[in-house]
Amino acid sequence: MNKIFACLPCYNESENITQLITEWLGQTDALAELGYELTVVAIDDRSTDDTFDKMMSMKKQYPDKITVLRHKRNLNLGGGVTTAFTVFRRRCGKGDLCVLMDGDNTHDPAYIIPMINKLKGGADCVIASRYCNGSEVVGVPSYRRFLSDGAGVYYSMMLRVPNVRDYTCGYRVYTYDIIDKAFEKYGRRFVEKKTFACMMEVLYKLYRVGAKFGEVPFTLRYDQKQGSSKMRVIKTIKDSLLTALSLRLTIK
Repeated sequence: MNKIFACLPCYNESENITQLITEWLGQTDALAELGYELTVVAIDDRSTDDTFDKMMSMKKQYPDKITVLRHKRNLNLGGGVTTAFTVFRRRCGKGDLCVLMDGDNTHDPAYIIPMINKLKGGADCVIASRYCNGSEVVGVPSYRRFLSDGAGVYYSMMLRVPNVRDYTCGYRVYTYDIIDKAFEKYGRRFVEKKTFACMMEVLYKLYRVGAKFGEVPFTLRYDQKQGSSKMRVIKTIKDSLLTALSLRLTIK
């Protein structure tokens, strides 16, 4: 049976992480039917609340299903993504899958089933997309949706990755082969951005090493998130716009 690592980078998600891990464990049987053994990899980015304690509490209940990692210092989202990919590459092999998603309980683990089915069509990375027919966004303020949608048009015009409309959603599944190929080419430079823009960076660098992409519709449930948002919207969009331009001009 192949492995699937569900990697959850978190910073101050004490109000969300227990439910999210529980929902992932609820996918164990469905994933086994598809030929995958689930491991939840919870990554604490040196939270200042009790996120890490809650992760460890879940691990004590399910020691064979959960791995908990903790950074020695805060490394932001880019550091969490690097940790996820590094651990996946070290512990897994050909035929295995890595899932990344936000740790704030806005992404439903149940979408992993159609995402895996999409991989069977030849994709190396499948994105849970906000911009497919059938997708919904619930609980996001209208001004944020307007800014996000406008930025998405810009990313598509600038980067032009086939079969991709959602460049920044963090909910994706990756094959082992494509992650390994990216590390072979870029090494430590694979994930250089520390902000939310790292998700765009990863996608574009995978494209440059030959990745094929697919998307599935999903519902972003921002209304289920507990606690305040950690994203500074205007700063994040500005950083992402500049990142898209830099990637197009410099990454080969």
